[in-house]
Amino acid sequence: MEYSHLSPSDIDELICRFDKPDVVLALILMGSYARNEAGPHSDIDLVRFVINGTKLSDDGTHLFQNRVLITICTVESKDYEKWFIEPYEATKWIAGIRIARALVDRENFFINSLQKRARNFIWDSRIQSRADIEASHRMVGWCEETNKGLEGLRRTNDNGRLLNACHGLSWGLSEVIQIHHGILVSSDNNVFNEIELALGDNKLLIQLRRITFGIVGTYSLRQRVIAGLQLFVLLAEQMSNVWQENDIEIIQHTVKQIRHYVPNIFSEQFPTK
Repeated sequence: MEYSHLSPSDIDELICRFDKPDVVLALILMGSYARNEAGPHSDIDLVRFVINGTKLSDDGTHLFQNRVLITICTVESKDYEKWFIEPYEATKWIAGIRIARALVDRENFFINSLQKRARNFIWDSRIQSRADIEASHRMVGWCEETNKGLEGLRRTNDNGRLLNACHGLSWGLSEVIQIHHGILVSSDNNVFNEIELALGDNKLLIQLRRITFGIVGTYSLRQRVIAGLQLFVLLAEQMSNVWQENDIEIIQHTVKQIRHYVPNIFSEQFPTK
């Protein structure tokens, strides 16, 4: 087995191990092995499409040839139909399905149906409307982590709250951006860069996000949280036309809390590049 691709014998072994001919419609390869970009520590990502109502017990993580991890998930129509309807599911799945490789494809179920639909998928006004609603609800959901950040800053050495805040203000707010912009991410490994690319020339937002994630500079945990709170305030202002009627009050309240309890929030200057 070579690192960048699977040999015919590797594929035969995977099929023998995970194909169930009586219920499996297709077994596909996704991720870095599908793109021939795998390295020595890359996982083999498999998705198995089955007849509705099928229950298989081997989903999860496995060891392949005592050297490579396999992750496999099994889906049926109620699962994969969401990829074309629900905004967040679309951002996670569509790009990967477009370049996936079929190891098993009975009656061309995958290539002629799902993969064709993914390649023809368009982020239209209808899904954008649903995306704005979902982004708004998720922004509200991350207000709790924002409050943890405020409380963590108030206390001394409260790393637990600050770390929770960093997660929500980095990954959480990134999901809000991903959904609103309809970013069809090519892989989990590329999501950070692809979201940043979608931000265009919004240099302050880009730099605050980098600091909150901790990938630039030598900022302390407290400084990263402060950068994340700045990010929340800017995002709340820049996406104000997206927030839904039932969410506006909570988002605006959270912004007021940030400005009140950290009155000098924007006096913490972070250089933009």
